[in-house]
Amino acid sequence: MDVNWAPSRVRRNFRIDTFSAICGGVYIAVLVTFMPIVVRRLGGSTTDVAIVIAAPFVGHLLSPISTYLLMGFPQVRVVAGTVTLARATFLAGVLVAATPLMLAVTTVVTFIISVANISAYTALMHGIYPDRERASAMANVRIGGAIAGIAAAAVAGTFIDVIPAAWVFAAAALIGLPGAAAFFLVRYDGSAKVATRRSLAVIARDVWADHKYRRLLLSFTVFGMGNLMNVAVYPILLVDHFSASNSFIGAMTAVSSATMIVAYLIWGRMIDRGSSVRLTLLNTVVTLLIPIGYIAAADVWLLIPVAIVGGIVNAGGEITFFTNIVQIAPRDKIGEYATAQSLLMGIRGTAAPFIAAALLGVADPRVVLLIGVVFMTAGCAIMAGAVRLIAPTGVTVPRVVVESPAD
Repeated sequence: MDVNWAPSRVRRNFRIDTFSAICGGVYIAVLVTFMPIVVRRLGGSTTDVAIVIAAPFVGHLLSPISTYLLMGFPQVRVVAGTVTLARATFLAGVLVAATPLMLAVTTVVTFIISVANISAYTALMHGIYPDRERASAMANVRIGGAIAGIAAAAVAGTFIDVIPAAWVFAAAALIGLPGAAAFFLVRYDGSAKVATRRSLAVIARDVWADHKYRRLLLSFTVFGMGNLMNVAVYPILLVDHFSASNSFIGAMTAVSSATMIVAYLIWGRMIDRGSSVRLTLLNTVVTLLIPIGYIAAADVWLLIPVAIVGGIVNAGGEITFFTNIVQIAPRDKIGEYATAQSLLMGIRGTAAPFIAAALLGVADPRVVLLIGVVFMTAGCAIMAGAVRLIAPTGVTVPRVVVESPAD
């Protein structure tokens, strides 16, 4: 048996991972929920909001470079070090930012640093959790983060109404730092063989040759372009159209996080017992309900069901982002497949918010949402064909990965 999968070590790493997720849940909930709202309320333009929405994806866009530079370093140190540095950078940045644009740029720099570990993190999740328990373990870890996010979003929404938002962001970063540092304590004995630093061109060629994975990535790109265009529109609608208070937005996030707790349990068990890729298709189809909900809502309170759906699909998407790769990729190329997925996510995630911002200059926000829905629907159709190739109905997906992976 792999020494990394010894029960005592798995339990120890799980406890550390859970503590990190709880601290990170507070930090992420406050950052993701309120940064675009705060930037807009401070007078930020639709472009400033687009910069905030695009921030995580700029990190993904640059991930092949960071993967190449960090290749060969211990994976635990890469994951813990980048996250710790990112949160410390965010803490310093929000305290000195004087304009909406400075807050947006701070967010971008933070995510560039934190997403640099995407390849190492994916490989590490494969290494520290046994195949039959990986999705459930990752889901249970994220439940801790979701519970912390419920409290953080509710409290932060109330405080942002009465004290400077920078203080609230700084407090969230301070809470997140111990969780990042604790990850240094994870125990993982990687392969004795030092990873060969292969050129990005060779990696791209090899991944591109996998036509099934290539088709899946195409579906993610088309769907994700529409979905992320819409994500850039939601804060604009909440502030300008619905006039939603920070407290209400915090409550929406709390509802979404509460839904995620249940969804993580269900998704984790379903993935461990079935096909991650097939469940990804189900998740993407359900995601269509979110923009439709924003278009149909006549009152801000009708967005609560949208928040519930958001919790379900966010939980599923976060887990399958990693488990898809583990299912499809050859064992020795998991990091490379993760890098390819991350790069394409970065391309669409960086472009889509700015396309939405440009369209908002000439069209009503709900028209922009409809355009996004068209892209999302086309992506679902392409994905259905890709899933039939990767995981045909009636074919049992092996639970123990031998040669087998990707959003």
